[in-house]
Amino acid sequence: MLQTIEIEVDANGQIHPLEPLSFALTGRALLTMLDQPGVPRNTPLPGNAENALNLLASPRFANRPVASAEEVKQRVAGLRGEWGDRP
Repeated sequence: MLQTIEIEVDANGQIHPLEPLSFALTGRALLTMLDQPGVPRNTPLPGNAENALNLLASPRFANRPVASAEEVKQRVAGLRGEWGDRP
Protein backbone atom coordinates (compact mmCIF):
# COMPACT_ATOMS: atom_id res chain seq x y z
CA MET A 1 0.00 0.00 0.00
CA LEU A 2 1.33 3.43 -0.90
CA GLN A 3 1.58 5.97 1.90
CA THR A 4 2.63 9.60 1.77
CA ILE A 5 4.48 11.23 4.63
CA GLU A 6 6.06 14.65 4.99
CA ILE A 7 9.75 14.61 5.76
CA GLU A 8 12.71 16.94 5.95
CA VAL A 9 16.00 15.99 4.36
CA ASP A 10 19.09 17.28 6.17
CA ALA A 11 22.41 18.28 4.61
CA ASN A 12 23.70 14.69 5.05
CA GLY A 13 20.75 13.22 3.14
CA GLN A 14 19.12 11.79 6.26
CA ILE A 15 15.33 11.94 6.34
CA HIS A 16 13.32 13.11 9.33
CA PRO A 17 9.53 12.53 9.40
CA LEU A 18 7.59 15.60 10.52
CA GLU A 19 4.87 13.54 12.22
CA PRO A 20 4.90 10.32 14.24
CA LEU A 21 4.68 7.26 11.97
CA SER A 22 2.21 4.40 12.45
CA PHE A 23 4.46 2.02 10.50
CA ALA A 24 8.14 1.08 10.28
CA LEU A 25 10.12 3.38 8.01
CA THR A 26 11.78 0.67 5.92
CA GLY A 27 11.60 -0.36 2.30
CA ARG A 28 11.64 1.58 -0.93
CA ALA A 29 10.38 5.10 -1.53
CA LEU A 30 10.07 7.81 -4.14
CA LEU A 31 11.11 11.30 -3.11
CA THR A 32 9.62 14.48 -4.54
CA MET A 33 11.53 17.60 -3.57
CA LEU A 34 9.29 20.59 -2.91
CA ASP A 35 10.14 23.97 -4.34
CA GLN A 36 10.13 25.56 -0.86
CA PRO A 37 12.63 23.53 1.17
CA GLY A 38 13.39 26.40 3.57
CA VAL A 39 9.82 26.96 4.82
CA PRO A 40 9.59 26.61 8.63
CA ARG A 41 7.60 23.59 9.91
CA ASN A 42 4.67 25.52 11.39
CA THR A 43 4.07 27.67 8.31
CA PRO A 44 0.71 26.82 6.72
CA LEU A 45 1.20 25.80 3.09
CA PRO A 46 -1.48 26.15 0.42
CA GLY A 47 -3.21 22.88 -0.35
CA ASN A 48 -2.32 21.20 2.94
CA ALA A 49 -4.29 18.36 4.51
CA GLU A 50 -5.94 20.65 7.08
CA ASN A 51 -7.51 22.68 4.26
CA ALA A 52 -8.76 19.49 2.59
CA LEU A 53 -10.29 18.22 5.84
CA ASN A 54 -11.95 21.60 6.46
CA LEU A 55 -13.47 21.49 2.98
CA LEU A 56 -14.76 17.94 3.48
CA ALA A 57 -16.38 19.00 6.78
CA SER A 58 -17.92 22.18 5.34
CA PRO A 59 -21.64 22.71 4.62
CA ARG A 60 -20.66 23.80 1.08
CA PHE A 61 -19.20 20.34 0.42
CA ALA A 62 -22.05 18.49 2.16
CA ASN A 63 -24.63 20.37 0.05
CA ARG A 64 -22.80 20.10 -3.28
CA PRO A 65 -24.74 18.84 -6.29
CA VAL A 66 -24.12 15.12 -6.83
CA ALA A 67 -24.71 13.41 -10.17
CA SER A 68 -25.65 9.79 -10.62
CA ALA A 69 -23.20 7.42 -12.26
CA GLU A 70 -25.38 7.38 -15.39
CA GLU A 71 -25.37 11.20 -15.60
CA VAL A 72 -21.58 11.21 -15.34
CA LYS A 73 -21.26 8.55 -18.06
CA GLN A 74 -23.56 10.55 -20.37
CA ARG A 75 -21.61 13.75 -19.77
CA VAL A 76 -18.27 12.02 -20.43
CA ALA A 77 -19.65 10.43 -23.61
CA GLY A 78 -20.89 13.83 -24.77
CA LEU A 79 -17.51 15.45 -24.13
CA ARG A 80 -15.73 12.64 -25.97
CA GLY A 81 -18.06 13.23 -28.91
CA GLU A 82 -17.24 16.95 -28.90
CA TRP A 83 -13.52 16.25 -28.81
CA GLY A 84 -13.82 13.73 -31.62
CA ASP A 85 -15.42 16.37 -33.89
CA ARG A 86 -12.42 18.68 -33.74
CA PRO A 87 -10.00 18.77 -36.67
